[in-house]
Amino acid sequence: MFMVGRRDLKSTHEDAVIRGFIEHLKARGSLVKIIGKPEPPDAIVDIDGKKTWIEVTDAFLDQAHAIGLTSGASDDVTHRSDSRRLIIDPDDTFRESLLTVIDKKYSKASIQAVARANGPGILLVGIFTPFNTATGIASEEQCSIGNLAKKNSIQVFSQIYVYDGTGNRTFLLVYQNA
Repeated sequence: MFMVGRRDLKSTHEDAVIRGFIEHLKARGSLVKIIGKPEPPDAIVDIDGKKTWIEVTDAFLDQAHAIGLTSGASDDVTHRSDSRRLIIDPDDTFRESLLTVIDKKYSKASIQAVARANGPGILLVGIFTPFNTATGIASEEQCSIGNLAKKNSIQVFSQIYVYDGTGNRTFLLVYQNA
């Protein structure tokens, strides 16, 4: 297994997600080119002649699950297992986590500044829960994600996609500003 330092894990993950998203768009006939990676955002891209930007975030079942997954992929921290514990109301727990990470991106001053300077971008949200998939989340949470996006006074994202954080990455559009 390929291991990286904890500090490099985020960047390596974001690069892989962006590459996967670009392949997703290309498979649907789009022409995509990475223009830059200023951080923030995670990437500035040209999609079919239109300049936009991409931000990547992850929604984990909860903090213990996040630590269990990320410590297992890092070579400079001790792995902390996330097994043998009881999860009460996993759907509600994950829904709260999902909406919180999206709301944090909307509220983050640096991301708002990017949106003001470049227009609304694209948010890619990794789904990391053993109790559901991106397909299930796209179906079950599309309305709540759309409501969250619409309640914000600043239009930060024109599109929000979810994807399975592990396994095959299929990107599913859950919000698009009309």
